Amino acid sequence: MNNYEMMYIVRGSLSENDANNVAGEVEKKITSFKGKVLQTDKWGKRKFAYKIKTMTEGFYFLTNFSVNPLKLKELVADIKNMDNVIRYLVIKLPEKALKEKKA
Repeated sequence: MNNYEMMYIVRGSLSENDANNVAGEVEKKITSFKGKVLQTDKWGKRKFAYKIKTMTEGFYFLTNFSVNPLKLKELVADIKNMDNVIRYLVIKLPEKALKEKKA
């Protein structure tokens, strides 16, 4: 299993509780692909530098997780199809990066 980091933005029109529920759904999707959520940071509601799909703000989340690389494409496709996730970016973390974060 490889380690990944995903930054995603949830619609700003939702309440904070609903945005946290969407983050929970993302975590459930990760575990449904036999992955493991290592950490989720909630950055809160922030204004965008430019409009995204006519929206001006959203809730930011940063999730570190591990999953089989063969399942990553399916996982990303599922997250892309979520209505309340408006942007996402997934990057593979080198082993060294995770060790530094834990320290």
